[in-house]
Amino acid sequence: MEPWLQLAGRLHPIAAHLPIGLFILLAVIELAGAFPGGPRLTAQQRSWILSLGFLGAATTASFGWLLAGSGDYDDTILERHRWLGVGFAATTAVLYFLRHRPGAYAAGLTVSVALLGFAGHAGGTLTHGESYLSLSTVAAASPAPTRVEDTRLFDDIIHPILQQRCVSCHGASKSQGDLRYDTREFLVQGGKSGLSFKPGDAHGSLLIKRAHLPLEAKQHMPPKGKPQLTEDELTLLEWWIDVGAPFDVRVSAIEVPPLILERLAARLGWVREPTPDRAVVLAAAAALEQRLGVLLRPLTQDGPWLAANARVKLTAFGDAELAALAPIAPALYWLDLGETGVTDAGLGALAAMKNLRRLQLDRTAITGTGLRALSGLSHLETLNLHGTRLTDADLSALESLPRLRSLYLWQTQVSAEAAARLGQKQTDHRRIARWRTEMAALEAKIRAETFRANLGTDTESRPPSPPAPTTARSP
Repeated sequence: MEPWLQLAGRLHPIAAHLPIGLFILLAVIELAGAFPGGPRLTAQQRSWILSLGFLGAATTASFGWLLAGSGDYDDTILERHRWLGVGFAATTAVLYFLRHRPGAYAAGLTVSVALLGFAGHAGGTLTHGESYLSLSTVAAASPAPTRVEDTRLFDDIIHPILQQRCVSCHGASKSQGDLRYDTREFLVQGGKSGLSFKPGDAHGSLLIKRAHLPLEAKQHMPPKGKPQLTEDELTLLEWWIDVGAPFDVRVSAIEVPPLILERLAARLGWVREPTPDRAVVLAAAAALEQRLGVLLRPLTQDGPWLAANARVKLTAFGDAELAALAPIAPALYWLDLGETGVTDAGLGALAAMKNLRRLQLDRTAITGTGLRALSGLSHLETLNLHGTRLTDADLSALESLPRLRSLYLWQTQVSAEAAARLGQKQTDHRRIARWRTEMAALEAKIRAETFRANLGTDTESRPPSPPAPTTARSP
């Protein structure tokens, strides 16, 4: 099909609004005019409305025939929608000739509005799926689970994402590429391009690969103009595939990383731990500061978050003192344990410090065994292990820290190769590549909208000089 015909087909949904609006308005006015004091159309006004309505209906039907050839739609619903649209366009033409016969005109208008309603419903089914009218009812009848124990991984988390973002193009009424996501059976079956996902391999799955393509790419899913997957939704889909893409498993039966648990809580509206009370935290901090001799300072003027510096006590601050910080553990953002007497045995106290962002353990006696106690610190961004006895093998304990971005390993036994391997695992290169593509597109738009005036005040701003003429020489 020629490109301009494809464009005309894509204009079908836009063109449809003109006849829909005109005939609904016409029916309302004619019905109101049947009552005393109601508005009445003149013969000329009625003729104009019917003429414009027929033109819009015929154009819409023509565009619809073109659009039907450019998508994978359910044949039965497509044929129904197509002929209902043609029938509606035909009745609008008949109405024009019946406009001077009140009884026949009223009956014809009733038939045309009924055809318009049925055609619109079939079109909505093609675009949004057969259940588009009952989506809100289904959501109300199936409230989101409020506990991890009650949450079904596929039915409560994954399938709603696919239903919201993918089924409009890959459902019962429309299945682009013979790919459907509306049922488990079709999801496993795949489409023309093969399987949609590979259990245990999210990065190698077609679903994830196409979701990571630049928005402008032809194969990007969902296509440009459709509601896009959010970062949280994409992360949950990747996690589901990586854990084997199970269908009949509850979340409580799987080891859920802290970062994934946060996204589940945000999506399902689970109750999170309340923010610590500032007054209570500051009172506890003042008492601990006096008792332990450490420095405890608020990081903001209005929040409860604290920075703790135990380095000032050196080896006098050990495992027992670290455990004594329990009353303020949820409020700690920064914790400096460098050069203290803390050992592997005492690092278990860090589990309660779930909001910790920065941790310094430099020049302490901790080993790789102790680093396993950090696994629950899903917010930890910076970790200082300078001057410890860590080796390459110990870095595996840090792979469970999803937000770790800065790691200090000077004067340890860790090799540059091991550090680089950890960096590869901690970095989502595909996401970064996508963001860079988006940034480049935005920068191009900024350049296109930026005004520049060249005044010739410097060499760089002057236009290039034309090349000097050359003189041909005789041999």
